[in-house]
Amino acid sequence: MMFEIQGTGYTLKFNKQRIKTVELMTKRSVMAEISNNNGVLSMQTLEALFAISLVEEKANIPVKQSKAIEIFDKVMEENGLLTLNNAVIEKLQEDLGFMFQ
Repeated sequence: MMFEIQGTGYTLKFNKQRIKTVELMTKRSVMAEISNNNGVLSMQTLEALFAISLVEEKANIPVKQSKAIEIFDKVMEENGLLTLNNAVIEKLQEDLGFMFQ
């Protein structure tokens, strides 16, 4: 579990299709943004990655985007933008390690 809100555990699950969806939404390459900005994503890209890949951990159910954005805001306010950024990058590396080779 990456984090818990009101007793529900959440995690991020990335796959190639979700990355493509984020790139279509933001009109930016996720890997280009990571490498061009020393691993710091724009808030727009970070929010999109979070919202597209957030799942309830026990049920393995994707969270609706509107709720995922609310959770993103809470997690960002409680933990800070850079901490959230680093957690997303670490999870990307875990789920899609080939992108970083």
